[in-house]
Amino acid sequence: MDDTPAAPRPADDASIDSVRASEMGTALRNGIKMGGSLIVTWTVAIIVKLHVPAILGPVLQGHFGFAESFASMFFAVLGLGIDTHLMKEVSVRPKYASNVVGGVMALRTLMSLALFVAMALVLRLTGRSWEILLTVMVFGAANYLMAFNATLGAVLQAVSRVEPAVIANIVTKGVWGIGLLVGLHYHASLAVLALPALIGEALRAAIMVPSTTSGAGLRYRIDVPHVKEALVASVPYFVNALALGVLSSLGMTVLEYIKKDERELGWFGAVQNVASLCMLLSPLLFWVVMPLLSRANARSEEEGLAVFRRCLEGLVVVIVPATVLLSAGSDVFIRLAFGPKFAPAQTGLSILSLVFAMTYMNTMLALTLIVRGRGWAVTVISVSAVFITATLMLVLVPLGRHFIGEGGECAGAAMSVIGSEACVLTAMLTRFESFPLDARNVRVFSTAVAIAAAVLVLDRRLHPLGPSRLVIDAVFYVTLAFALRVVRISDIQHVFRLLRHRGEVPVAPAHAEG
Repeated sequence: MDDTPAAPRPADDASIDSVRASEMGTALRNGIKMGGSLIVTWTVAIIVKLHVPAILGPVLQGHFGFAESFASMFFAVLGLGIDTHLMKEVSVRPKYASNVVGGVMALRTLMSLALFVAMALVLRLTGRSWEILLTVMVFGAANYLMAFNATLGAVLQAVSRVEPAVIANIVTKGVWGIGLLVGLHYHASLAVLALPALIGEALRAAIMVPSTTSGAGLRYRIDVPHVKEALVASVPYFVNALALGVLSSLGMTVLEYIKKDERELGWFGAVQNVASLCMLLSPLLFWVVMPLLSRANARSEEEGLAVFRRCLEGLVVVIVPATVLLSAGSDVFIRLAFGPKFAPAQTGLSILSLVFAMTYMNTMLALTLIVRGRGWAVTVISVSAVFITATLMLVLVPLGRHFIGEGGECAGAAMSVIGSEACVLTAMLTRFESFPLDARNVRVFSTAVAIAAAVLVLDRRLHPLGPSRLVIDAVFYVTLAFALRVVRISDIQHVFRLLRHRGEVPVAPAHAEG
């Protein structure tokens, strides 16, 4: 049956404005709900992730981080790009999910069996210990369930039913955190320390399955023609997700094989643990912003681009001060979190924390290109980034070792990541028919960068003050942000007006259901 969207019906300006306000208000409320769950779950993650390196020490932390990254890199293939495809399609035709999800789950199960065999062969042929192999297998099983749960979450978020995902996130992270801390207390083996992640994902599935059945009307059936059609449409998203999955684990994996000092791997893993706090808001882009972009773009590309610009601006305004303060206080955060054994990692953290403003921009640019039908452009850039990062690692890690000494390999790996993201940002901006940022974006972003540079210079001058200097840094940033109108009171008031706006989120023009 034809799934081509029907032509949109004409509407007067008042009704269009009401639709926009309703969608923006719903998106903001859903964002707050999901953001609240992220705050809770990341609070647990902070407590746990800061304890793991401190208790295991640099060498065991390196082995544990490698096992997790290795499994994640292999199981990135399970994504199949289907979640992005579902988020885009289900947001405008909810019944479509039942045609696809069951068959995809069956396919993933068969793929996982092959992945377990492949991982075991690679680990044994490269001389990894049996303990690392078993730990990788446990993380692999957890990744299988993560893929299952991510798809169910995409369906719920596409139809703006985020409450089950909120509950599942909190329960899963709580079980993971408590289990891992208990294992650390009793000095459990690395494989046992990986088990809480698996148990947590199993509990998430127990919550998500009935929620998608009742809240999104999802039915599990294997519809081969629809699954084939969805997989073909998802190919660019699949290759892109695969590249991103490999990219997220590439630093730890490459460093494992080229390092000269085993401690460097543990230091870089610790740096990633701390720096990842800057990515707290990243899930909201997929969960909340993508359905909003899809609906806006379905009405017109101009409206979709307008939504993109304002969302991007809001993200940059929020994330830049967090990354700058983390970079400025890298010495404080490393010593506070992990103790003096990890002090050489502070240079790596100072570098890596600055990358995340670019990462958010790249994610927003990618989502916008996808909803505008430019998925392959995003895919080519992501695949290129894998090779760019690997090449930079091979060059910058030895240079860091030579010029910095202790902690230099960690710093070199961090420089490789930030260099790769800069290349991706440049490439993304060139994939639009015309420059996607407006004059307001350019002014806000350039001003935010200038303020960030001023804060880092000030922090250098205040370094003798110790940790207390970070308070001055923060006040200085906020003062300049308001004075130079990076943050405006009128924008804050507008957000609160949208949050108070109630109304049903319209599902885009009617579609024929296959």
